[in-house]
Order: sequence, then structure tokens, then C-alpha cells
Amino acid sequence: MDRVKWIEHKGKGILLEDMSGLREPTEIYAVSDASTAIICKQPESSVLLVTDVSNTRYNPSVVNRLKENTKLTNPYMKAYVVVGIEGLQRVVLQSVVRFTGQDIKMCRSIEEAKEWLVQQ
Repeated sequence: MDRVKWIEHKGKGILLEDMSGLREPTEIYAVSDASTAIICKQPESSVLLVTDVSNTRYNPSVVNRLKENTKLTNPYMKAYVVVGIEGLQRVVLQSVVRFTGQDIKMCRSIEEAKEWLVQQ
């Protein structure tokens, strides 16, 4: 899937989960499920993840699926950044953080996220 891929920044592998512009729940599920499958095959506490949610539309079922997938991937995460958070998306992200216990940082851009991730 083109929307989930490994990228390299300063010699470190970062998983990029691109949900930008997605409007249909099935599209969001596909991206989230694909990244979850990849993450769950990695060593514990090893994954650097950046998720781009710019202009993405959510509904309650999408939020629930994201919560469940985030909970599944939690043991494998080293650091997690979300970019593109605006308005109501902050409430969604706070809900995911509360449900999963995952520490998720917000950045303004992919470049800022990559820089922060490689410092972790």
C-alpha cells in the first residue's frame, strides 16, 4: 500500500502512515490496518511512526477503529507523531491517547516530525 511505507531520515527508519485527505471510513481502515500489521511484526519499543491526518474526516466508527489499532500497536512503539491536527481532530487524538495510554506528539509538518523522531 502506497500510504504506508518505511522512509529513512538521518539513518533511522520511520514508518509513514499517510491518511491525508481521506474521507471514506473504508479508506482510513485500510491504511490503519496495513500499518498495524507492519508495526505488530516489529520488535517491542522499536517503531518510530509519523501519521499524517491533514484534511482527514472522522466519524465515531473510525475513531473506535483507530483506538483499537493504536492499542494493539502500543507495545511496539518507540515514538509516535501525528501531523495535520486541526480543530476537532485534537479532540479525537486526545480520546485515542486517553483510551490507549500511548504518548502521541503533535507536529506541524512531516519534516518537523522526522526531526523529532530521530532524536528519540
